[in-house]
Amino acid sequence: DCCFSKSLKSSVVKVEIVLSFVVNFFVSIFLYNLVSSSYAANFDYFNQGIKFFNQNDYKEAKYYFEKDIVFNTKNEKSYLYLSKISAINKDNSQQKNYLDTVLVLNPKNEEALYLKILLNIEEGDFKKAQESNLIFSKVCKELCSKKNDLSKMIIIDKK
Repeated sequence: DCCFSKSLKSSVVKVEIVLSFVVNFFVSIFLYNLVSSSYAANFDYFNQGIKFFNQNDYKEAKYYFEKDIVFNTKNEKSYLYLSKISAINKDNSQQKNYLDTVLVLNPKNEEALYLKILLNIEEGDFKKAQESNLIFSKVCKELCSKKNDLSKMIIIDKK
């Protein structure tokens, strides 16, 4: 009776361990699938935004880029596209906010620096344009051909 009881307790403990393992395994798979599908959906928001932006449907594009940054707050590309949409809509204040966010996330983002310089020139803030242009000149890799044009615009518009 004593040995049977010990044997039964030992078997119960083994079953509990196995059940615990199985439950943890399935919970892990469930969580992995949840995170994976969430990531895929987030990536899809950005791609949907690009699709609508390229079709000049800026209202829909804005919706998807905003949805993307809800899930991926550090996606500088979504903020950059939102700044472009703001520029198209002639909302300089919002454009500036989005560009500033891009540059907080990545101070070396060439396109954001370039667009910010153009915005500064448009608003007549040549001092900020010149400061941004110095940074732009140091970090440019793909848009370096625009350096001279920017410098000329800053000097010409200053007069």
